Formats: sequence, structure tokens, C-alpha cells
Amino acid sequence: MSQRRPALVAALAVALLVAVAVLLNVVAGQHVWRADLTADARHTLAPETRALLGELRAPLEIRAFLPSRAPAPWSDAARALGDLLQSVRAELGDGVRIVTRDPSEALDPEARAALDEEARGYGLRPADVAVVAGDRRQSDALWFGLALLYEDEQAVVPPTAVTADLEFELARALRDVLRPETRRPLILLSQGHGEPDLLASPLAPRLRASGDLENTRLDGTLLPGRADALVILAPTRPFDARDRYVIDQFLMEGKAVVAFLDYRQRSTVFPDVLVPVDTGLEPLLGPLGVEVQTGYSLIDRARSGLAPLHQGTDGQVATASHPAWVETTALAAEHPVTRGLRSVVAPLAAPIDATKAADRGYQVAVLAQAEATAVRRQNLQRFDPAALQTPDPAAESVGPRAFAVALVGTFPSAFAGAEVPARAEPGPPDPPTIPAGRGEARFLVVTSGRRLLAAGADSQLLLQNAVDWAVTATDLAGLRARRAQDPPLRPVSAATRSWVRVGNVVGPPLFLLLLVGLRSRLRRRRR
Repeated sequence: MSQRRPALVAALAVALLVAVAVLLNVVAGQHVWRADLTADARHTLAPETRALLGELRAPLEIRAFLPSRAPAPWSDAARALGDLLQSVRAELGDGVRIVTRDPSEALDPEARAALDEEARGYGLRPADVAVVAGDRRQSDALWFGLALLYEDEQAVVPPTAVTADLEFELARALRDVLRPETRRPLILLSQGHGEPDLLASPLAPRLRASGDLENTRLDGTLLPGRADALVILAPTRPFDARDRYVIDQFLMEGKAVVAFLDYRQRSTVFPDVLVPVDTGLEPLLGPLGVEVQTGYSLIDRARSGLAPLHQGTDGQVATASHPAWVETTALAAEHPVTRGLRSVVAPLAAPIDATKAADRGYQVAVLAQAEATAVRRQNLQRFDPAALQTPDPAAESVGPRAFAVALVGTFPSAFAGAEVPARAEPGPPDPPTIPAGRGEARFLVVTSGRRLLAAGADSQLLLQNAVDWAVTATDLAGLRARRAQDPPLRPVSAATRSWVRVGNVVGPPLFLLLLVGLRSRLRRRRR
């Protein structure tokens, strides 16, 4: 009996350990816990999302269309959206009901038609998924997204393959069902002066999260009163006096203007020659106390971004460090437009002096400025980055380093007491000129445009946040900031890489030998 007792005790101990393991597994399945070690906690629900979930006063129903089989990057997006839904379930508990459908599973024609009808009924649209079959590449429509049902309201999370966009889209949909009385802003996109068509760009789906987008041709007609903001991106032809009057009166109505402007562009005939760009908007900025020093360009030899030089015969674009591609971390940390951004590269930016605007009592925020190592170069004419590496005291000087400024205030009209510029074509008569602002207006100016948007994810976020700020939808700015690009990995030497490889091979066996040695030593001590 005494010999069986240790065996019985050991068996009971093993059974108890198994029971504890099963219990812990059950508890862990009901209470989700994760460790998010990212610097910006991008895999944890943001405070903005949790605040919206906290406003729910009734059960929330989510109909999820998540394909289990989809090509990359949609497969990654499906997994990320599934993880996001788990976080929502952990936050709300019984306050949410999630119904998941798999659009990629094999269904008979009747079931497939029912799934299609259900998705369309919620207002979803199918994603255009690229499928590679052998040596052929074709497009296939696949349902992907969420439908949020709350009381009598519903909203959708549209299909997006960018995993970092998912929580922002979920938070936007939550806001729509919680505050249905809020009218979606109307954002006008300037056309007619050489601007790129943002509606046809990959940025359009992201900008639509801020409001409805509509192209508008500035042809002398006053802008519609239902519009909330005007976005001007990289015009190559100047706005005339009538165009300025239209924009001026828009501001007098208490609206917002976001302008990303270029002042230097490469010649189409001689690529090494930089041609000055006249935007024609400076006469609007001057009366507000904002001076864009159009004859100068910011350069920084200590903090230079990569610029595209030319495209080789193999189709690859050659790049090199360019002093006029100014990279900076000197961003307004607490402003909604730049909150959370790590750095911005501003190609061929012109300096801005907004000290007079502050003296006039406007709210002035310097959103971005070059680092202290930057200087301004007068009349920059050559693109060649190698030629700019040598300082030229005759052409360079210290001056304002800001290249992005935001103004808020009740502005005076630049045309008060002046004759109204005539329209180029006959049209309806103008209403009386508004001499002073009827409400608080917003004006944001960035002196780097088209190339800035190609200089990194943070630069694109700058535009998205600027549009959010223009329509005062700044409560989700923190979510956009979490999508900022990761900092590049530091390069290491070949010797360091060799030591790391040796450590990966030798390290585990040495660790096991150490454990065996420690155990042998403990056993010898017990004897």
C-alpha cells in the first residue's frame, strides 16, 4: 500500500494540473487578453473608438462579410478585421451581436444569390480582387466589409485592403449610427488650373471618410453655399482675380480652404531645370498676414529625403538624397493635422512667415517647419542634387523655416471696397460683396504639393488630417495618426549580421546545455 501511495499522489497531481489547464483555457476563451507591444498601440482599440463604443445605449449588431480564402493583401485585411471584431466583442460583451458570413465558401446558386442580396441590402459594395490563375491575371468581385445596425440606423465599413485603415473606418461608421442628425460635409476639389484629379486617385476612398467629394471647376461662378471646404492641390496655372474673389467670398461665409501649393517644378523639356510656378493665391494670403516667400526654397543638407532622379531602361526609378527634399520631425505635436506623425518630407518647399497673422489676432498654428540645419536658397533653378551639396553663401540665408501653417479667424475680405472682378463669361449677377467674415473661417497652406504626397505615408496623412480639420471632424485624428509609417530599420554592418547568424545557430544548444548543467548541479547538492 505504501508503494502505491506515491504513484497515486502523482496521478492525482497530474489530474489536478490537467483540470487547472482546462479551466484556464475556458476562462481565457471567455476573457480575451492581448499584449500590444507596438509603440503607438495600433493593435489595441484606440481611445476614440472606445469612447464611441461607450456611447452605445442599445445592443449593436454587426454583419461581417469576411472571406476565409482571398489573395493577398485581402487575406491580411480579413484577418485584421477579424481581430478588430474580437476587440469590439471584448469591449462590449453582451452589448454586441456579430454575425459572420464567408463570401468565399462554395455555395449553391440559390445561397449565393441570397448572400449577394443581403450584402447589397446593407449598402455594401464588392471589392475588386485581383486573382492570378496560371499566367493570367483577372479581377473578381468579392464581398468584404461590415454592416453596423444600431436602433433604426445603419452604416457600412467599405472594403479596403489597407489594414491600418480598418479601425478608422469602423469608428467613422460608429459615429454615423450614433449621430445620424449630423450632415456629411461636402468637400470641393478644385479643378481647371492643372490640378490632379483626386477623385480618380487612390486617395479618394480615404478622403471620402471625411465627407462627400465633388470636383468643382473654378470658372468665375461663386461656390455653392452647401459646400464646407475647398481643397486646392498643386495648381500649375495661376488663379486670376476672379478666381481669388470666388475663394475670398467662400472664406467670408465661414468656410475652409486647404491649399497644398508647388512653387517649383521640373521642366518637361530640360529635366534638370526648375521652373517657377505662379499660383496666384498669394494676394489672398497677404491681407491675412501670411507671406509665402516664393523666391526661396528650403534646403537641408543634414536631413535630406530621397528624390526620384530618372527612370532607367529596366523601368526602375533611380533615387538619391536631395537637399531640397527637406525631411523634418519639427511638427506641431498637439494639432489635429500633425498629431502623431513622425516625420514629413516636403520637396521643394517655400518658406512661410506668419508672424503678422498672429499680430492681427488670428489663431496661427505652425504645423511643420524645417529643422534648425535648414537654410533658404534663393531662386533655385537647378534640380541636380549633387550641385546643391556645396553651400553658396551668395544665394543662401537664414530665414523663416515654416512650410505648413493653419489659420483660424474671422477674416476681412481682400476685395472690401474694391471693384468686383468681372467674369470671363456672362452669368447670373453676383450678390453684394461680403466685406468681412460672417463666421470663423479656416485657411491651411502647405508650400509643397504634388511631390509631397508621393514622399511617404505620413505626407499623405497630412492631407487627410488637413481635410478632417477643415470640416472640423477632428475627433478621429488620433486614429489616423496610428497609421503613420513605421520608422525605417537601422542598417547594420556585415560583421554584426554574421554574429547574429552565429548566435541563432549556437545560442539554443548552449542554452539547453546550461539548463542541463544547472539541473545536474542541483541534484548533486541534494545528495
